[in-house]
Amino acid sequence: MPDGIILKRRKIVGARVIEKNRRYYGNVRSLMASWPDAGLGEWANHKMVCPLAGQLDFQVGHYSVNCGAGFFLIVPPGTPQPDGRKLHYHSESTFCEVLHIVLHQHAVQCFITRSQSGQNRVQFQENYLFKSQRLAELFRFLMEELIENGENSHLIGGGLFAVFLQMLQREIKAEHYINPGPLKHPAGHEEKQEESNFKTDLLNYVQTHLNQSLTLESVAHGLYMSRTQFIRRVREETGKTFVQFLTDYRVAEAKVLLRDSDWTITAIADFLGFKESTYFQTIFRRCVGKTPGNYRANVKSKL
Repeated sequence: MPDGIILKRRKIVGARVIEKNRRYYGNVRSLMASWPDAGLGEWANHKMVCPLAGQLDFQVGHYSVNCGAGFFLIVPPGTPQPDGRKLHYHSESTFCEVLHIVLHQHAVQCFITRSQSGQNRVQFQENYLFKSQRLAELFRFLMEELIENGENSHLIGGGLFAVFLQMLQREIKAEHYINPGPLKHPAGHEEKQEESNFKTDLLNYVQTHLNQSLTLESVAHGLYMSRTQFIRRVREETGKTFVQFLTDYRVAEAKVLLRDSDWTITAIADFLGFKESTYFQTIFRRCVGKTPGNYRANVKSKL
């Protein structure tokens, strides 16, 4: 290991759970499996992780990597890694800010996580999606070159990474990005410090299981609450019924995807958990006053 990096064995606790039909950006199934007890996920994406400040404690497979700012970690597809549900991003009693660069199909996503003692979970910030085929292919070449570790791979990788950063900077200056990226969730639903833990947990659960058939009973069970207690807390914390809360969230998410992505109406409906595209269009029209297609055409005409 290079100077400044400590590598230790760390056992993965709990059972591996196969994730079915969990689709993210581009309607692609990226999360293949998870270890809920360990707070780890197995993703199909190439990923690069760089601590910007503080001390990083990052589990990669059966090892933990501890290092300070300035190092770049290469995480190949299929490697168990933290999913944000538990504070694996920082060493005990320290603060850590981490840049994540993730490869998607035809796009690159960059976001920052902040983690420190006293938090219930990792905070996600500065979530940008760059829909550039050239940038995505360059990042793929970079990751594959470093993972294969062939002759002069570090020298070649260093050159590719320098070019990648220059292209990324050009995309930022030209404002060729979506913020927030579709992998996360629309503005207006961010966690706020003054919100109760219940509302934060409710929002996180809905975000995580958005493409599933969410019922009042299933979400109450997922949050370890009785049906009566759950109904009361939703009304107290949101001022809405659960159905109203879920519908408003899905419509807000749909608006972002209609405006900032090229997904089909059917793909958006599936991503948002609607069994039928026609039902999604009926709900959207009832809430917005326009069909999804008319809304998209109207919004894009103003851009």
